[in-house]
Amino acid sequence: MTRSTLVVVPVYGDLESLLRCADGLLEHLDADRHRALFVNDCGPDADTIERALLERIGDRPGFRYERNESNLGFVGTCNRAVTELDTGAEGTGAEAVLLLNSDAVPTAGFLDAMLAVLDEERTGVVTARSDNATIASIPYRLTNRGAARTEARTRQVWGEIAPLLPVSQVMPVAMGFCFLTRRELITEHGLFDEAFAPGYGEENDYCLRIAAHGWLAKIANRALVLHAGGKSFSGNRNALRAAHQRELERRYPFLPDAVAAYQRHGMTATERFADVLVPAGPAARLAVDLRHAPDADGLVREIDAAFGDGFALEARLPSGTSAPAAWTVTTDDPDPDDLVTATILVDPTPADLVLANRRAAHWVIVRTEPTTGPWSSAAHRAGADRVAELARPFAEQVTADELESAREVVENSMLAGPSGNAAALERRWAAILPLDLAAAEAGSTASSGEVTRLRRELDDLRASRSFRTGQAIAKVASRLPGRR
Repeated sequence: MTRSTLVVVPVYGDLESLLRCADGLLEHLDADRHRALFVNDCGPDADTIERALLERIGDRPGFRYERNESNLGFVGTCNRAVTELDTGAEGTGAEAVLLLNSDAVPTAGFLDAMLAVLDEERTGVVTARSDNATIASIPYRLTNRGAARTEARTRQVWGEIAPLLPVSQVMPVAMGFCFLTRRELITEHGLFDEAFAPGYGEENDYCLRIAAHGWLAKIANRALVLHAGGKSFSGNRNALRAAHQRELERRYPFLPDAVAAYQRHGMTATERFADVLVPAGPAARLAVDLRHAPDADGLVREIDAAFGDGFALEARLPSGTSAPAAWTVTTDDPDPDDLVTATILVDPTPADLVLANRRAAHWVIVRTEPTTGPWSSAAHRAGADRVAELARPFAEQVTADELESAREVVENSMLAGPSGNAAALERRWAAILPLDLAAAEAGSTASSGEVTRLRRELDDLRASRSFRTGQAIAKVASRLPGRR
């Protein structure tokens, strides 16, 4: 089934982005099956924008322009568009509604890909991949966190990665910049809650309201819609976002945990490592974890000799360990979401593998002692033999004098291209995920236990005689002359 679709574009300022959006729809929207409705929300330069937009869309079939009598905000404009201007009455209206920001740029095939996902069982909302859409962005994590996210890079990475991803994935909520839903759900449950006017958070509330009735939010991995972000909205964005986020969490206390869980184990390894699978830049990043190395200085020299030419090296060293000045010593606890192409682990523990699984596409494990030994051995007590067994299918395991051969293996793996490496990453991701989930659960339980302990101590304090005495004294003191 291919649903006819009404594309609603609320218009507010930023003429340049609006015209790019209009051009994308003119080029990629099949006006024989779908139609577009631009609604001017009387923002800055409303008259100038009106003239330019009408000149651009002209009398093209399927393209319509309307103007609010006064500014309604994003939420109000979307609600008016789908409940007053185009009600989708049976036999005359569209079966689906796509709410599209005016700073979004559709690409070829985007709507067909999104509609295919919307037709999947119990799918209520669909969003697209983008260059600027938080958890829907591709690449999602970067090997260089300071790098600029560009449309060209997103097109390149998405073009190679999208065929390797599933057609769709279930998300906690969909992204509002490109938001496709079923008309019958709007009829039954309404669209956006005015409590989130003029904007921010309204799409999350809609997703979670219909989720209570069994409808899913999904991402269409074969759809790409570029997004400038924040260019068609005025006012104090940060304050508004914060206030609306508080309201969302009041209504749906589970939301932050749901988003964190999706980031931890809802994503595929392929999308997580997309920036590594489609490499850019002059040198691959190599992280080195030397915390367990008995002779860190000597091992640094071995690694430098084997990998120094052609890899951008970084080292994480034990406290008090010196290293050649050429090496950059990072923080003792680097961001596990800061991606690297490869990592060298020295006698790793299971916890080290969990971190490496989230951070590095390729592993090299250096063994400084046998994987089995007496219980007096720290490595044996840490489960080194079990780690070796678990990591064997996914890592080149060598001694320090075999690092040259390890480099050759890593380079050959890198040459396998996105397809071969993605398959290997997915196998590793599935194997290590139980450890990752167990670590997350243990951390959550420990955190919960600490909160419980602190609350119990606070309750005990409030029940104590000294606390009650102090409160009584404070009340009396507040009534003394000269006190305010």
